Amino acid sequence: KARCWQYVKTALVESGVIDSYPRSNYATEAGDELVQNYGFKKLPIHDQFAAPVGAVLVFGHGTEGHVVIRTKTGFVSDYWTSNRCKYPLVAVYGKFSS
Repeated sequence: KARCWQYVKTALVESGVIDSYPRSNYATEAGDELVQNYGFKKLPIHDQFAAPVGAVLVFGHGTEGHVVIRTKTGFVSDYWTSNRCKYPLVAVYGKFSS
């Protein structure tokens, strides 16, 4: 649907993980905004299946990119899948309560 970042932003707000709707337009901008404004940290993970549940994964795909949230059974954005993303993983971001 090409609305992955829109769906991920909505999920993060509605779940209470973040308290306001991110302003960036593209999935490639998601990581920087989550780190700068919402307390996320870039995690030293290079395999999407090693990402913790709730992590936000950013993939390279043209200028817009692709973004998903890791779930117990797969990955969700504007669709759900248990498959590996065909795009290269750029970074994994997580937010953990102390």
